[in-house]
Amino acid sequence: MGGPRYKPRDESADAAPGAGQLRPSLHPTYARLLAAELKRRGFSDDQIFEETRLSWTQLLQEERFVSFEQFRRLARRGMDLTGEGWLGLDVGRSTQISSHGPLGYAMVASQNVGQVLDLVERYSALRLRIGDFGVEHEGGRVRLRVTDAVGWSDLSEYVSLHIVGALCLLLETVTGMRLPDTRIAFAYPKPAWVDEYGSRFGDVTLQFDAPVAMIDMPDVFAATPCITADAAALRQAVGLCDRAKERRQGDEDAAQRVLDRLLDRQGDYPTLSEMAKDLYMSNRTLIRKLKAQGTSYQMLLDDVRQELAVWYLRHSEMPVEAIAERLGYRDTSNFSRTCKRWFGLTPREIRGRGHGLGA
Repeated sequence: MGGPRYKPRDESADAAPGAGQLRPSLHPTYARLLAAELKRRGFSDDQIFEETRLSWTQLLQEERFVSFEQFRRLARRGMDLTGEGWLGLDVGRSTQISSHGPLGYAMVASQNVGQVLDLVERYSALRLRIGDFGVEHEGGRVRLRVTDAVGWSDLSEYVSLHIVGALCLLLETVTGMRLPDTRIAFAYPKPAWVDEYGSRFGDVTLQFDAPVAMIDMPDVFAATPCITADAAALRQAVGLCDRAKERRQGDEDAAQRVLDRLLDRQGDYPTLSEMAKDLYMSNRTLIRKLKAQGTSYQMLLDDVRQELAVWYLRHSEMPVEAIAERLGYRDTSNFSRTCKRWFGLTPREIRGRGHGLGA
């Protein structure tokens, strides 16, 4: 395809990673959709997952959410392979409603557009925790706003396009019509390939450098009935969403609670017994809960240390000795041996690999 092509922006930060970028925050379905789009374009698994520290088998078999940093590596890899900054829009416009789980079934069974938007606001965090969704009615318009919750940085275009593209497709599907008098805003500068947006969005008004990503429609459109409405299916789907929300707010997701606590620590990581005590449960109960989620305390601790090790080595000027200490290694040589086991590279080799290992 002719015209301007994607060039990655170098927005590396010397500061420590935001804990939100390393916490599980996206259902693996959204990473699967991206990988599937790349596979459809003829790229091999080896090409797609090179230095992302993810794999197709892992994405298919695990239900545990991936972190934004893991997803970022995969999306950056996809844009590098395709040369297309608008890749997120193509993935979003190919996202089936079932990809959104119980929320998707609830939205498609809604009575009208307004109910769809309310469901997005109430339950989006069940599948996607990298953005905050809000609905507002003002001046004869209804607006669905998506606010960056973790620091999208160089992935702002991909994430915005994926989310907005999927939502527009959803609204078109449930109403059976193109969106009327719609304005779509993005919180980044106008790209050179903006014509690619128009060919996919159709007759909408595009705005750039906005405060947040947003879909802005006539307020009367909120009353538009859904051609897919089903009251009984809606009640059932909303019930599933409520139960999932209760589980998330309760103590059933032990892996998430462990990761949250590990990411809030720097170096002085607790033992399994200390973590179990912090979570008000016995060692045996914590082990059982984590095993039921296909993981263990040591695996989660290794995951956190691996992510932080790559981040600090690639995005900071911290000495290797300081990084080792921050990750709980009093002996730098032990940290070096561990990196060699994890990545097949020493810390200094990781630091010297440019954008390798998904940096």
